[in-house]
Amino acid sequence: METADIRVDGMSCGGCEERLSAALARVAGVGTVAADHERGNVRVLFDPAKVELEKLREYIAACGFDPTSDDTTS
Repeated sequence: METADIRVDGMSCGGCEERLSAALARVAGVGTVAADHERGNVRVLFDPAKVELEKLREYIAACGFDPTSDDTTS
């Protein structure tokens, strides 16, 4: 499992956090998700053998948010 901290523009409230977290949690290979609109990021624990980081970014964009390119993984 890896952890990705992805910068996300466009979240403005707790509802945005919940919507994004729920959408990412449904993705195969994703463990935990913690979105934070005040910090403008989402932390995702995921299995890179099942889902690639780029796919997570695509799911974020599909939810109407803008994942920026300055994310980190560990």
